Amino acid sequence: MDMRSMASLYGDALSAAEEQGPDTIREPSFHFHSGLPDERTLQLLLLEGRFGTSFTDDLGRDIRILDFGDWNKSAGPDFLNAHIQINGVPRTGDVELDPAPEDWERHGHGSNPAFDGVILHLACTPSRREWFTRNSRHERISLAVIPPAVLALAETPPSGNAPERHCRHAELLAAMAPEPLETLLQSAAAYRFQNKHRRYAERVKYAGEEQTLFESLAETLGYHANKTAMRHLALRAPLDAIRKCPEPLLFGTAGFLVPVLPDSCTPEAVAHHKKLWTQWWPLREHFELAPDRTFPWTLSGSRPANHPQRRVGALAVIAGDFDAFRRLCASGHTDGLADYLSALRHPYWSNHVTLPSAPSPRPMALMGRDRIMDFIVNHLLPAEGDERSWKHYLSLRSGQAGTKVLSVHQSLLGRRPDANAFLVKAWHHQALLQIHEDLCLRHSCALCSLIGRMEKK
Repeated sequence: MDMRSMASLYGDALSAAEEQGPDTIREPSFHFHSGLPDERTLQLLLLEGRFGTSFTDDLGRDIRILDFGDWNKSAGPDFLNAHIQINGVPRTGDVELDPAPEDWERHGHGSNPAFDGVILHLACTPSRREWFTRNSRHERISLAVIPPAVLALAETPPSGNAPERHCRHAELLAAMAPEPLETLLQSAAAYRFQNKHRRYAERVKYAGEEQTLFESLAETLGYHANKTAMRHLALRAPLDAIRKCPEPLLFGTAGFLVPVLPDSCTPEAVAHHKKLWTQWWPLREHFELAPDRTFPWTLSGSRPANHPQRRVGALAVIAGDFDAFRRLCASGHTDGLADYLSALRHPYWSNHVTLPSAPSPRPMALMGRDRIMDFIVNHLLPAEGDERSWKHYLSLRSGQAGTKVLSVHQSLLGRRPDANAFLVKAWHHQALLQIHEDLCLRHSCALCSLIGRMEKK
């Protein structure tokens, strides 16, 4: 079967599982306020168009967002000077996004004149009581709740860890012949591949090809711990705005520049920081974020070479040579792209972990082979989305398996003597991650439904 047929096989099974009702589906955890991502991530998803642009407000009126406006860097509403239509009538003003309608008053917006320009209040969960949003002049503001199905389609992960749930067909998986098991996993990988293509294409409509590619690269460089923060950075400091001065603007926007480094820093570190600060200072008012809008960097729990300052340094190197990077991405030859990214060098970041750190005894790669493979598998090939890309995708061998992949692999296939054969290819990992999301995060046994459909053929 081709890629679209494989994806449909899995997608139809997922829909069938979700239609079976409460015996097989638990209410998704992101319906609850506590299970939503942080507000900065919600703003990012809205700005990317992941929640759509059409809503219904609390008076039953049709709301359409034509332009999200400016993502606010300071105190006040989340988006400024947005353009919307209410029942077809144009309006211009600000937009506020909250996890729940009641957050409007919890955060003091109703008594704050800075929010009097808000024309649309968006919430991710409905109020537990009758509610309307008002400003300090006691004027009613249009309130719209993002539908749960849209939140699910946007694949908003819960902030906490979802409970593990093992498929009731684990024993059947252990007994399946290799060929039907390969088909089952490949259909999950195709479904994931097609969804990534859809999201990429939608983002291109809003941001353009180059900016979307830049955001995908930033997310990849963030690794698991900082991929959301890096994506935030790529939107706060977009490619067109930083292209002529990428490193100072990226580091300044990220909040990594301070007026003076500690006295313990090496002369090399002080000199490099001073160079960045000198270029950042005259431009900072266009990029600097208020303290409550800074990035959610994770600075611990990863290898020193993966510190977010090094990741931002790598992003700056590629941003400064983005035309060459884009040509290689469009060439269809991933080996050339991999060679280019492997050979990236920087006079400071190839030998330092952070701005104040001492130099490393040996050079470090700015982008290792596993990160390059992650970019190709998760972004580049799905962005193209055609059968040629799909066949290339299927041919790629995997890098080192992550903790989540190994956990799901052990849970579903650990009883098989040939289990390791289903970790060899990169698409094996993608299939296992997709099944994990559908079994554990969406709480539907899509795999059970898929096996049933395959048995009937």
